[in-house]
Amino acid sequence: MSAAVKLNDEQMRRFVCDGFLVLDSIEDKMFHQVVVDKLQYLNAHEPDIRNNVLPRISELQRVLDAPQIRGAIESILGPDFMLHPHRLSTPGEPLPPERRQLKLSDDVNGPPVGEGSKGFTVWHKDKLGRTRYHTPRFLYLFYFPQNTPIKRGPTRVIPGSQYYDHLTKEDYPFAYVPDQLTAGSCILTSIDIDHAGMTNVTDQTRNMIKFNFIRTQNPSGPSWDGGQTDWRNPEKYSGRYKHEEAWSYIWDWLRGHREQKSPPIENIQKLISGLNSTNQAKRLHCIYALGSMGDKAVEPLIASLEKFGGHDLMDPINFSKNAEGGFDPVGDIFERRWAIGAYTVQDESFALACLGDCAVDPLIDLLNNEDDWLVINAAFALGEIGTHAARGIPKLSGLLRSSDPHVVKAILEAIACIGSNTAAALLEISRLLYCSSEELGLTDAPEHFGTDSIHYNAVYALLLSDLDIEDIEDLLIYLLKASTTSGRVAALALEILVRKGSTRGRRQAIEYLQAHRWDDSGWPSEIR
Repeated sequence: MSAAVKLNDEQMRRFVCDGFLVLDSIEDKMFHQVVVDKLQYLNAHEPDIRNNVLPRISELQRVLDAPQIRGAIESILGPDFMLHPHRLSTPGEPLPPERRQLKLSDDVNGPPVGEGSKGFTVWHKDKLGRTRYHTPRFLYLFYFPQNTPIKRGPTRVIPGSQYYDHLTKEDYPFAYVPDQLTAGSCILTSIDIDHAGMTNVTDQTRNMIKFNFIRTQNPSGPSWDGGQTDWRNPEKYSGRYKHEEAWSYIWDWLRGHREQKSPPIENIQKLISGLNSTNQAKRLHCIYALGSMGDKAVEPLIASLEKFGGHDLMDPINFSKNAEGGFDPVGDIFERRWAIGAYTVQDESFALACLGDCAVDPLIDLLNNEDDWLVINAAFALGEIGTHAARGIPKLSGLLRSSDPHVVKAILEAIACIGSNTAAALLEISRLLYCSSEELGLTDAPEHFGTDSIHYNAVYALLLSDLDIEDIEDLLIYLLKASTTSGRVAALALEILVRKGSTRGRRQAIEYLQAHRWDDSGWPSEIR
């Protein structure tokens, strides 16, 4: 494998601002044609390949190992990043010939697609059953194996929207729409960026494969080629707003710098009144201005957060289908609340997370609140603080006994993000992983919820933990063999065993892979 080509400071600054980069993978055109041929075969004969697209088309690993691709992912997520078990082929089929003369703007929301297409042309953030973050913890890679001009329907993104809690029509004209992606081009994005497909008005399928990557360690220093200087704006960025306070914080977080800077003097209560605003520029300024003010901002932020208690914000959002084919929340579209698919916490929690150590003890106290929405918000902030919040693990561990599975999921996520002192929660994490649906009192029906979701978050906490392998190896081996374990739970357990396991643990991992090996001999001769 060739050495990874890391991003430089300018590229990292562009990513921090825009939330995406366009990269080249492999120059060999014949290679990409092989991928296209296999995808076309799968679209026709095995359309439900889903997460098995990589073992089915093993050549794709070359794309993931390409120096520019691996280097960019390492630069943003650190050298120990993991390829998530979720990956997907999303073909965009052509419209029928009689409809290809449609005149559509590049930023249109929900344009039509040809029969058999997968994916969405409505502007959206993906719903992956977790909290939304500003810090880069997850990435998408969109790989295009064929030349994809704009008429063939490339993926579009809204630059900077990874920091937004909602999108409006006024944001659409700021979309980045690729004019021409050559075979092998990839778009690397924040997982929380708003994106959408486009109408394909050519006579050929638009193939695209989406990969998902996760950070496994909090940054302790820059992982790109640079990061030795303080933030400065890039020469060019594409978003609608200038969010310098937010960008500077994310830059320092990625560099492992958490020192408080001296902020300009501003009225704290005035800033707090701007939190959770419908104006994205205003709310982001208020979050990161408050987040730089040190301990004097802690008490006012906690008091503001507590005002959201008692409003039944743990009741799930209801949606109705709109005229554009998307779904709008019923009621106040700007209200933050829990949701099965994904949710954004209150802006106070983002600001408290920026404050670091001085906010830890007040946030631990807030975990005692009777309102589960406030508990989830406090847990999120502790998770974002990271290692400095390790003294909160015992309290978080006790909340894994909560009767509300939504709280349990959020607590596990926070424990994972802290990544330290996990031993204090190991007993409760193990209990959850050994428990069945009946024992947990859960249903497996809704997507991103139920026993599998709890188990996934529990193993995710182990993956990001500081635990010694001998303390968890038997549990991981059990998860490989348990009949109730899903593929994504087993994938994370397998990853830990491969990275840290003893000889016995790695042998069990190999046996698991041998049993699950994909038979790659079934391709027609013309494709082989």
